[in-house]
Amino acid sequence: MRWIVRGLTALAALLLLVVVVVYAGSEWVIRQGHAVPTVDIAVPKDAASLAEGARVARLASCRDCHGPNGEGKVLFEDPMLGRIAPPSLARAAATMTDAELARAIRHGVKKDGSSLFIMPIHAIGHLSDEDVGRVIAWIRTLRPGPKDTQATMSYGPIGRALILAGKLPAMATASTVSQPRRPADMGRYVVDFACTACHKLHQAGTMEDGSTRVPALAPVVAAYDPARLRKLLRTGVGTRPDHGIMSVVARESFSVLTDGEIAAIQAYLKAEAIKAPPQ
Repeated sequence: MRWIVRGLTALAALLLLVVVVVYAGSEWVIRQGHAVPTVDIAVPKDAASLAEGARVARLASCRDCHGPNGEGKVLFEDPMLGRIAPPSLARAAATMTDAELARAIRHGVKKDGSSLFIMPIHAIGHLSDEDVGRVIAWIRTLRPGPKDTQATMSYGPIGRALILAGKLPAMATASTVSQPRRPADMGRYVVDFACTACHKLHQAGTMEDGSTRVPALAPVVAAYDPARLRKLLRTGVGTRPDHGIMSVVARESFSVLTDGEIAAIQAYLKAEAIKAPPQ
């Protein structure tokens, strides 16, 4: 009996140690500061720029996570994993300068220097300076409202273990892949900031949560008839009536693509498909 008690005591002590290590280690990752300086970006005030900022924010799927009116929402909640709750954009922006907002969008760094999580910086970090300015201009038009989420991000024990293991990584990055203005190749530009959050060009994969398979982008889009591709990106209906998450994203985000942008996207991806044909 004494050995059983000692064994259970040792096991409890070991479990407690694991909990302490996971909590302390993940908390260090969550709170770690990132020395990414703020850089002033011109924020326009004219009506055309505000409208384009709203369109770019929609293309970049900002509203998918932050709500259709930027009010924030709870995307996921589980006591073991945690709560994923992107905040109200108006309330978050009210505490930040334009330069701090630009740093958050481009580098995934919060006002206090700690990292954002979940936000797809590897995609939206490609936005040009002028488009970041337009998006900030749109955000500044938003006002706090009664429907704004009051929930905050939190992490359960499994979520913290994933953070510590690097499976739920901090998104902060000091690198800059953007440029001052939109490039001549709008196809690659739109693909980089609007599509690469989910897709790779030449490899099939899964969404970050592992729940949904996503195809390699270049060969799939290259094979589409142009008219059918326009229909897919605007209505979510392609080779079949329902393409799952892609149909939702098409209707809610990509429906604002112009004919010229869709043609440029397909031209870019056709060229990529030729460079690296499917194995």
